Amino acid sequence: MASGLNDILFPVAHAASPPSSQPQKASKLRKGSYLGRYKVTFYWLVEESQYEGKKNCPLYTTDGRLIGRFTQQFIRDFRIESCALLNDGRIISYMKRRDRCEVVDAPIGTNGFTLTDLKSVAVDPSLITVGSRLYIPDADDVPIGSNTYHDGVFQAHDIGSAVKGQHLDVYLGLKSNMDYFRSTSLCRGGDVDVYLLQ
Repeated sequence: MASGLNDILFPVAHAASPPSSQPQKASKLRKGSYLGRYKVTFYWLVEESQYEGKKNCPLYTTDGRLIGRFTQQFIRDFRIESCALLNDGRIISYMKRRDRCEVVDAPIGTNGFTLTDLKSVAVDPSLITVGSRLYIPDADDVPIGSNTYHDGVFQAHDIGSAVKGQHLDVYLGLKSNMDYFRSTSLCRGGDVDVYLLQ
């Protein structure tokens, strides 16, 4: 984490409440410290409905109950992404230390944090404390639905074995939500500026 840097004030856009034909924005100032340039990747809720083939691989809960049988590729992707949506509507999260899973109301990150679509990120905890609020200017003002803009603020809710150094992994929810960021530098493979909010 960068230290000894002056605090920086920067404008942040927010979605406004009143509905209209055009997205509405209201800006205010946030105070943050510059952390540096970070690589951005994405992870998502793996959807069982997207997989075809023989379902012969079992998944169990941490107490040994059978969740179901799934294709090999589904289980491989589930273990990488850490959460999945089953055909029956259940959501499961991967418990890496036990190599098992749990049925949950919403995907969970580290320390029991609930992952929020387009807002939660996995971080390297040696650089960014889990639970921190981060600001990425390149995500600010990006349309994320009807009359709604992203405010550029993310929460450090997770860690990952592949998330090392100046690297953030953004949780999308459904993989299709990546479309919101396709026109931004977050999807172009370059590094982006990241601030720690106070």
